[in-house]
Amino acid sequence: MEKANPKTYFLGVEVLEMMWVGLYESGQEELARVLSESMIAQGCQELETVTDPELILMFWKNYLEENEFVVFSKDDTVH
Repeated sequence: MEKANPKTYFLGVEVLEMMWVGLYESGQEELARVLSESMIAQGCQELETVTDPELILMFWKNYLEENEFVVFSKDDTVH
């Protein structure tokens, strides 16, 4: 008997944050964006294991821009 894959997987916040950092630092920015947007949509309020301010800002970058809290120039300068 064949079993179907689950429609949803549940991962701990530590794993998701490590995955996001790995994706971002390896240049997989589109996948990193998808992951951060999913985490934020599910209620992420702050990163628990990431302490680097630059990484924290990059995690929240699209959310901040989309909600017009900040505007980043092409060289990632905040305005």
